[in-house]
Amino acid sequence: MFEYGRLTQNEKEDYLELAILKYLPVVQNPVERVQILDYLSKHDIFIPREEFEPNSTGTELKIKPRFSFALTSLEHAGLVCHPQRGMTALTDLGNQTRTSDTHVVKELVTAGWQKYNESKD
Repeated sequence: MFEYGRLTQNEKEDYLELAILKYLPVVQNPVERVQILDYLSKHDIFIPREEFEPNSTGTELKIKPRFSFALTSLEHAGLVCHPQRGMTALTDLGNQTRTSDTHVVKELVTAGWQKYNESKD
């Protein structure tokens, strides 16, 4: 059985990337990150509720670091964009990509990070 809590950090990010890509077509408009997190907390049955609670310092949600990396990965892959600060929307490529093609999403994310890292050199 699938257990989110047993996933590595990278696997959690992979899972969140797909969850975000599944949600954004539902709203069809740019949304705030907090809206995405709220949707996931209420509708994703695999992410434990405690992931949406504050961390030990009380500064942010436990899920936030993995969620932020997932959004960054999707942006590097060209699947989402940030039309304005704090807002996230699907790109044309994001709209065309099927979340059932997990290997395609993973390839796009890997290529996106590779391109990003090369641009920093």
